[in-house]
Amino acid sequence: MKDYFLSVKLERCDFNQSKISPKGMVRLIASGKNFYFNEEDFANSQDFLKRLKQGDELKICAELLKDGSFWVQWIYHDTKGRLEPERKFTLTEKQQKWLLLAFILTFVGSYWSYFSILHLDVNFFIVVSMVIAFGAMMMGISYIGEKAYRYFQRTRPKHRKRIKALDKVIAKQDIIASDGEQLIIPNIKTIPLLKCMTTRKKPTIPIKDSKVQRVRGKIKLHHVDRIKVHSRNSESVIIQISCLIDKHPFVLSYRERLFYSDHNLFLADDDVVELFFWQAEDKCSGPVVLGIYNHTDNGAYSISGQMYIGHQRTKRLALLITGLISAFIFSIFAILSISDVYDNGNYWDKWDWFFIGDTFLGMGIIFSLIITGFAFLIALFSNLYIFLSEKGNSSYQTYFLLQQQCVENKKTVYVTELSQ
Repeated sequence: MKDYFLSVKLERCDFNQSKISPKGMVRLIASGKNFYFNEEDFANSQDFLKRLKQGDELKICAELLKDGSFWVQWIYHDTKGRLEPERKFTLTEKQQKWLLLAFILTFVGSYWSYFSILHLDVNFFIVVSMVIAFGAMMMGISYIGEKAYRYFQRTRPKHRKRIKALDKVIAKQDIIASDGEQLIIPNIKTIPLLKCMTTRKKPTIPIKDSKVQRVRGKIKLHHVDRIKVHSRNSESVIIQISCLIDKHPFVLSYRERLFYSDHNLFLADDDVVELFFWQAEDKCSGPVVLGIYNHTDNGAYSISGQMYIGHQRTKRLALLITGLISAFIFSIFAILSISDVYDNGNYWDKWDWFFIGDTFLGMGIIFSLIITGFAFLIALFSNLYIFLSEKGNSSYQTYFLLQQQCVENKKTVYVTELSQ
């Protein structure tokens, strides 16, 4: 994602943690654009935000997200201060001790596991010690990986470019472009904003006999809970929201997003929202929230159940699975082909290359047929669920209703997909 340097006028700032969801997230609406960030990304963010007033002119570095909103990297005000990320990678004395312990755990755990497998007879004590050693090794690797990622974030060229741009803004070396929004900073390259913020054509709405109900009004948040769910070896976080919309009570929940190119569902007291929901005809159970359109910041969100996978999630999942399986299968055949040549004297001629090419071509055709078959089955069962299940059909229709709202409000046609 590209960085943009903007000069904007503040219209609204939602940072009161008792009146927003999710906790720890902040929204700024400025010059008709939406900016988001997490409080933990900046030190003393609450103090800075409390000093801001409507109409303040801010200079912001932010990344453009897929829905047309921005993720803040730093904010500068001429007199009220700034929010800036950590400039350099530093470790406290306590963190240095933990990092040393993590290296020790990783080394000892990996060495004992390796030594036990190769040189010791298997018995109960060895098995238990190997499990403990493996757990210690994974804990060490996890902590080292976290610090390595943070080190990468603070040393990569993109971060240095942001800090360099901020220093030039502080030194008053920036110029506001003719459009009145984009900042021109010496020796800092950026692309024009208008080329990226385009809307798609009006989508086709295949809706017949819709069971999707909707209600629109100002939202009042009652409770926002962040629930950690442990499942086997994984952990996920569920955001549960209890709210009132036009005096109608609703409870909605979704899994916290992991993809950085989208942000989580953001709601604040008095936002004008439109809720899309489905309810069984017998009304024995409460309404199931399928989607939300926030008219305050024009954010569109679909919330699908475990049986229904949205369009973008399906695409990402299919690409991930195809990529991983392709890399695994073709690497295995590459290793086998090369080892076969080595076994025959490590002499390479054109027939060896023909053999490898022929093997890859044949396996590529077979693999393509297998993947196509899996894709067909996934599409078949997905469409059967949409066709046979009233709830699944409503989830499918909600996606297009949200797209329609984006078109009517002349905003980027993009629906952020959340799962329950």
